[in-house]
Amino acid sequence: MSLLDLSRWQFAITVMFHMTFPAITVGLSIFLSVVYGLYWRTGRAVYLQMFRFWRRIFAVGFAIGVVAGAVITFQMGLNWGVYGAKTGPIIGPIIGMEVVTAFFVEAGFIGVLLYGDGRVRRGTMFVSSVMVSVGTVLSSTWIIAANSWMQTPAGFM
Repeated sequence: MSLLDLSRWQFAITVMFHMTFPAITVGLSIFLSVVYGLYWRTGRAVYLQMFRFWRRIFAVGFAIGVVAGAVITFQMGLNWGVYGAKTGPIIGPIIGMEVVTAFFVEAGFIGVLLYGDGRVRRGTMFVSSVMVSVGTVLSSTWIIAANSWMQTPAGFM
């Protein structure tokens, strides 16, 4: 097995691992918004109990997804440096926009989502859960845009 094959396997395993957790957290963030909205509207404790349970799973998935995403970034530079240098003018701004528009939204509100229960008003908790959902969907949109261009790289060079 060549070094190129090992690099491909390493990247493929990391990407497969990474894709699983963000996909789960995108769905869970929307689910958390719905469940907390139902709790806020009805006041039924069962919705709050569901929210608290699934919030823990969301937090673990979010953390693992962020760490795996950081590893992918380093692998792009270390394993695929020539590719990164050639495609940097296209991929760089797309990933930069993902960080600025989506990840900062998620990071800004995830603290309230994870630690605000019982400390802030219900409306604030609901808004923070919705904003985390918006951030995860925006993040997915930017990443899909980058991946789409990588699969069909038209209009550059």
